[in-house]
Amino acid sequence: MIFFLRPTFWAGIFALHFSLNLFAQTESTAFTATGRGGVATTFATDYQSIGINPANLGFHKSFRDPKLTLGFLEVNTTFFAEALTRKETINTIFNSGEIQFTAEEKRAAAERIANTSFSLNTDVMLMGASVKLPHNQGIAFSIRDRIQLFSRINENTAELAFMGASANYFPELLLSNGDLIPNPRYEGNEGMQPLTQEEEEQVIMGLFSNQDSAKFYSEIMNGSRIASTWFREINLSYGKQLIDTYNFSLFVGAGLRYIMGITMIEMEAQNNTLTASNISLSEDFGLSFGEEDEVVSSPTFRPPNDASAFKQMAYPRPVGRGMGFDLGITMVIRRNLYVGMAMTNVGNIKWDGNVYKVNDGKLVQFAGSGFNNFNILASDQGAFQFAGDKSPLSWEGSNSISQALPSTIRFGASYEYHRTWHIGFDVIAPRNNVPGNLESILYAIGGDFRPNRVFKISAGVNFGGNNQSKINVPLGITYIGRKGFYETGIATRDITTYMANFGGGSTISFAAGFLRFKL
Repeated sequence: MIFFLRPTFWAGIFALHFSLNLFAQTESTAFTATGRGGVATTFATDYQSIGINPANLGFHKSFRDPKLTLGFLEVNTTFFAEALTRKETINTIFNSGEIQFTAEEKRAAAERIANTSFSLNTDVMLMGASVKLPHNQGIAFSIRDRIQLFSRINENTAELAFMGASANYFPELLLSNGDLIPNPRYEGNEGMQPLTQEEEEQVIMGLFSNQDSAKFYSEIMNGSRIASTWFREINLSYGKQLIDTYNFSLFVGAGLRYIMGITMIEMEAQNNTLTASNISLSEDFGLSFGEEDEVVSSPTFRPPNDASAFKQMAYPRPVGRGMGFDLGITMVIRRNLYVGMAMTNVGNIKWDGNVYKVNDGKLVQFAGSGFNNFNILASDQGAFQFAGDKSPLSWEGSNSISQALPSTIRFGASYEYHRTWHIGFDVIAPRNNVPGNLESILYAIGGDFRPNRVFKISAGVNFGGNNQSKINVPLGITYIGRKGFYETGIATRDITTYMANFGGGSTISFAAGFLRFKL
């Protein structure tokens, strides 16, 4: 599906989302929880409980608890690639400019990424604050961005992505000298001599002279899915203790959020049917389908004159708006055993700006050489070009699209021993199949260890979610300043990728917070 728009578009989307395991649904920007691998339902407190379990805002453990907690610029980002090794992932991210695949390497790359998962999540909390109120209750506020992407493409789509016009889908190839030759890689042209290196370099277009033989997008993409969102949220949550006895305490909470949608892409084909083909993108990114509203053409990019790169990232104009809410409950049994449940991000969003749908047409001709390495950010505009009157895409405008928000149900339990050890588990299940949600249930086990008053070490293990092929081993460390007034820390969703190839893919993850104050 990634070949459906010119590479600058997908490059922009991937650049905006640099992390691949939709883990915003597990611990949000709580860098203190990332080291536990998503175990947060009974752990998260103060503003970090927003989007996880608002009931925890009512927690009161001692008179030393801070009355006010402030945080700024907390970041959680994760990238997962099922098909890539550790070295390939690192080179793709940091050294892709020096990688140029040969034709054979492109074919091998297409075979490897077919039917594998790529997922990405970046969660940035711009600011957050929480206040302890009398009678064991609390209120919290935050502003954050959540950027997410999941991709799984089939063999045909992967072949087109890397081979471009030379893909085995096309029976004929147009060369730069004007010659039209059979494609030796096409299924009906078996036995022909492979293209020479000179011919490979001269291919400018793959095509069907007999358009009736071409396939529909839904047939080509069958089994493929790409889902991506960028939300900016303004959150307000409240939690309170309802029951307080020596052996049992009950906390409840609720949260409300106003959501501004910046980006939404949902492309999916199942059973040879285009089941989803929606796109809505902020006007500041300059996606254009033609000058006239009634005539929709192939997409191009013409950013507004006042849309600088900073404006596009810092305050793009929203194209969707919605409301969501969270509900949570936490029980504390015998002061040390915690049991929590929460339902998060329940609600809807209406996309009513720059909304388009792709019609299910036939792919007749296609130009471009395809990706030269695994990093589409490094691809040039010649990688994909939609050719002439038979452009592979037919778009239609839409007034609006209403969608459910990516909502989850989470259950967790933990045991705390003298504030030295706190160990637990979480099970997080998606409530719906919409862009930005987990693809499957995520299971996580983890905890915290405090060897002294200054440091807290977090560790755990998790699997499922958007990377079902790999077991992740998270690790994090938090420094707690004198008298607990200041916290800072770093964490990773998976430490194993940095050490060796253990199979199942690679996870590059980083979470950090350096401006967290407890007063």
